[in-house]
Amino acid sequence: MSSFSNILTLAEAKTNDLISIKKSIVLAKKSNGHVTVLSTRQKPSSYHRWINNTKYNNCENSEQIERLVNFAKQQGVAIDYEIREEKSQFAALKRQLENYQYDLIVAEHRKEAPKLWPFDGAEYSKLLNVSDTSVLFVGEHRWRDNGNILAAIETEENTLNHLTFNDEIIVKANVLAKLLMSNIHLFNCYLENCSVSFTEDVPTMEFAHHLDHLTSLVKTYHLEDKYLHVEEGLADDVIPIQAQKFDANVVVIGCGEHKGWLSKIKGHTVDYVLDNLECDLLALKQTVVH
Repeated sequence: MSSFSNILTLAEAKTNDLISIKKSIVLAKKSNGHVTVLSTRQKPSSYHRWINNTKYNNCENSEQIERLVNFAKQQGVAIDYEIREEKSQFAALKRQLENYQYDLIVAEHRKEAPKLWPFDGAEYSKLLNVSDTSVLFVGEHRWRDNGNILAAIETEENTLNHLTFNDEIIVKANVLAKLLMSNIHLFNCYLENCSVSFTEDVPTMEFAHHLDHLTSLVKTYHLEDKYLHVEEGLADDVIPIQAQKFDANVVVIGCGEHKGWLSKIKGHTVDYVLDNLECDLLALKQTVVH
């Protein structure tokens, strides 16, 4: 079974194109999967109900969504459409996840202006915190056949959990690449040691060290050297640059591996990367083994 067989799509009226639904349908059709489209109707207060003395209509774009859902059914895609009345989209998502399990959540992302406190009220941060399900953030970037999928791999940590998570990232990135008929590229980045003397056009020991780690890690996947990349710099800067260089369909990164104080030290790359990408981003949550 594909890693993307059971998809929950959050339908929002951010654009007129219903991108999240359309891309979910593409994935479901390629993986013989199922899509559940979830819309949220804002739950009115008791006072509001009393004043209006009437029931509320469906959420915005409901007719447009229903037409798209019916069209997908005609194309043989297994798809359902649900509307939840909740105080927010995140409350609706949480309630949905209490009752059903999904392989993937697909949500539309619209770039926002920088804030003084960038984590305050960020929708993508809330989506990642609501569940343990991975989230595919999609935008208007078109998925091209024979395109590229970029997966960011951190090779310096060698705990069992981290090595297992790296395998998860590679496997799921490879599944996505096959579904979208794309090449998979793996890349790692590093910061040069300040004590090293820089020699122009000559690979440093630090570069060779990281390339060796990446090559060893992916040996069992039989990837050609041209699909392995090591770049100097911070992941926050390197990822958008590499995505643009390869005109990526999707960038795949891991998130949520570290909790509490450790997460503050390790950082949340997705917080910095998402608004600087021209393509889509798959934020993979580590599978929790109970």
